[in-house]
Amino acid sequence: MCCEHHKVENHWPTHSDKHGAVNLGLLCLVEGMPNDGFSYVKTKKRRTRNFETNKKTLVTAGSDSGEGKFNNEAAIRRILLAKKEVETSDFYSSVLRKLNEGLNQLDFLDVKEIVCYGLGHFVECVGARYQFGLLLSLKDHFSSHVSIFDPIFYNSEINILRELGFEVITVNEEGKRRASPDAVTLIYLPHCPKQLTNNFLWSNWGPELRNCIIFSNSFSRIIESQPKRILKANAEYILNISPYTEELGVDNSFRYKDIFNDIAIHIFPQKKLNSVSQVFWNLCDEPEYSADETEFITNKFISALKVEN
Repeated sequence: MCCEHHKVENHWPTHSDKHGAVNLGLLCLVEGMPNDGFSYVKTKKRRTRNFETNKKTLVTAGSDSGEGKFNNEAAIRRILLAKKEVETSDFYSSVLRKLNEGLNQLDFLDVKEIVCYGLGHFVECVGARYQFGLLLSLKDHFSSHVSIFDPIFYNSEINILRELGFEVITVNEEGKRRASPDAVTLIYLPHCPKQLTNNFLWSNWGPELRNCIIFSNSFSRIIESQPKRILKANAEYILNISPYTEELGVDNSFRYKDIFNDIAIHIFPQKKLNSVSQVFWNLCDEPEYSADETEFITNKFISALKVEN
């Protein structure tokens, strides 16, 4: 397999490290979504300084000092209400219909593994709560094992996740998780930066992509809305795999239009991948992003923050 020595192995978390998911991680910045006090505002001037400041604020917000104060039982009730609202919506019917269509094309019956990055504060943020409701619904529907990570999770949110049967990832994978070669893995990236999707594609670059379903911002919209030079620098693997991708659009009929807008289901059918030469897969250098264009919190940033503190 190409780039085997670069790839990050799966790290299933241990429950003994209750702080790992807060102190280590990557940040999925949700564009156009409320973040309950933690806003990331894109500007053309002084972008690097503002971005670095906001990353630092959001990471420390997930520490014990920024712990959210809420009743866990009440929080779970609100989450389950959001789940029920999602499950009874036409939007959810569209999601299941498209997922089943994708599974049929891949010749699989169900989704064994789900990995979610960048959900955000699902107790405090309404948008994140409904995105979590969708994740819970898919988990139950497919009886999937789910791994989840966001560096801004409060410890109490981590406890809720574990109570609801989730594995909380305790290392910063930067999206570079290897999917199972024997079953379908659904990668759920609700309004996450394109670089995380790009990283995941790199980590699984090869014919094994046929076992992956990526539920993220629409590849076609990303490619249509960005100059090619930007795509080459920040989303080269999305750009390169797009001709061999089947994008299944989801009807955005949910009552809050900005929660699930522009997301789509992406599969990589065997019949399309069969037309790819080995040379194509061999071109797989690990992605590198300039400091002022990095859209997620890297291991390097976390290490620097620890030294600073």
